[in-house]
Amino acid sequence: MKKENERIKLMMIINPHSGKHKFNFSTGKIADIFDKKNMEIAAYFTSPDYNADYLVKKHIEEYDVIGCCGGDGTISETISGIMQSDVKKPLGCIPMGTTNDLARSLKLHTNPVKAAKTVAAGELSPFDIGSFNDKYFVYIASFGAFTEVSYATPQKAKNIFGRLAYMFGAVKYLHKIKSHHVKIVTDNRSCEGDYIFGAVTNSTSVAGVFKFDNDMVDFADGKFEVLLIKRPKNIMNALATVLSMLNKSYRHDNIIFFHASEIDITSEEPLDWAVDGEHRNEGTNVKIQNNHSAIDIIMRKHGRH
Repeated sequence: MKKENERIKLMMIINPHSGKHKFNFSTGKIADIFDKKNMEIAAYFTSPDYNADYLVKKHIEEYDVIGCCGGDGTISETISGIMQSDVKKPLGCIPMGTTNDLARSLKLHTNPVKAAKTVAAGELSPFDIGSFNDKYFVYIASFGAFTEVSYATPQKAKNIFGRLAYMFGAVKYLHKIKSHHVKIVTDNRSCEGDYIFGAVTNSTSVAGVFKFDNDMVDFADGKFEVLLIKRPKNIMNALATVLSMLNKSYRHDNIIFFHASEIDITSEEPLDWAVDGEHRNEGTNVKIQNNHSAIDIIMRKHGRH
């Protein structure tokens, strides 16, 4: 327990190459914010040899709060490090990515100075974390038609167009739609069929392209949102399906949507997955589990919405 007036030790993990900002904001302003809240900050910069999860696992016991300054990938790596550690510390985020899907879902400030104020004076809110086979993920694991877009869209295009770059990419890949025969068994239902897209999410944004309404997602209910899109009969049917998703109605006959805590996915051939925006190939079987309220994230006061 901290003694009165004892400074809070904050570990800040920084990705200096993340998103549009390239760490070009005023570090002095942010340092002053933490100093006024009696917080002692130590900065750790990620590199190819020292990523965020490595830094967290190595130093987490030395600090009271773990912070990260970067995009969704940096946040995901930081949380993975916390999950792999024997001790759990609260997480504060200064979003610096291109689309900031997780930050937008959680209503976190994308202005660095405002985000720092939240880290310094916000309130703790529980957040579910997913297990993807033997690894962790934070907000999405997806396969199929739009998954390729999330890791194939060039970084330069992402920096210039932001979320629109993903949309342009989705249109580009529409003519390459391929279905995958998949069997899904969960804790409350099962289904099997040919799907062009599948996603297990804990976010209001899906694959950087589509969104859920806020009332469809609870970040700490112990359940994921599961979205499956059946193989379309023709290109017009496919476009109608995409339009339903863009309108956030998800009521087309080709769309299956439900909630689950444990998901076992078996495919006839190995699937390419995008897990928190990173490309993975996990063979023909993937087991996904919800770790209920596994970490605390520092968020704006008065709730998320």
